[in-house]
Amino acid sequence: MEQNTPFNTEVSRRYSKALFKVVSKENSEQVVYDEVSNLLDLFKSNDIFAKLFLSPLLSSKSQLKLVNNLFSATDRKKINVSKNVLAFLKVLAKNGRLKILLGALYSFQNLVKSMYKEININLTTAFPMSEDNVDKIKNILLKKTDKKINIISNVDKTIIGGIILQSGSSLIDVSIRNKILKLNNIKKGVN
Repeated sequence: MEQNTPFNTEVSRRYSKALFKVVSKENSEQVVYDEVSNLLDLFKSNDIFAKLFLSPLLSSKSQLKLVNNLFSATDRKKINVSKNVLAFLKVLAKNGRLKILLGALYSFQNLVKSMYKEININLTTAFPMSEDNVDKIKNILLKKTDKKINIISNVDKTIIGGIILQSGSSLIDVSIRNKILKLNNIKKGVN
């Protein structure tokens, strides 16, 4: 299941598109997708690992050293990855961009899923929704597209009420928080 991550930025999407382009030429999207899933599982299961990669204190030289010490395409004593994923990690490190690694990995997964006619939609509500209501939303969305829809439910009490649907850069925000913000902006414009 994809996590709604604040690291999913335009920069992370550009890097993931570059990786996708490289592996598409070799028809190894599914193999790299599985590898990316394993890396994401590693991030989820090891807080220290995640903190290390997300540290803003590491210089690009330190980031490259970190990647070289942890990953290898041949050395079985290190985390084994394919040559494409290793090159991807090294490019991120050389450019001082390891902090966007999580977003780039999630974005890569989305690219592969969309290739297979799947789309992930993040559903944010103020309170947990019943499976019946989630299915109703899913059925409405299925009528709008021919793709398989995966709904990832998130709870964010700060939206007060309503829902937010997001898929990639597309956003539908009908939350009460959004309506209050719009009213405040109109009020500021009047004064």
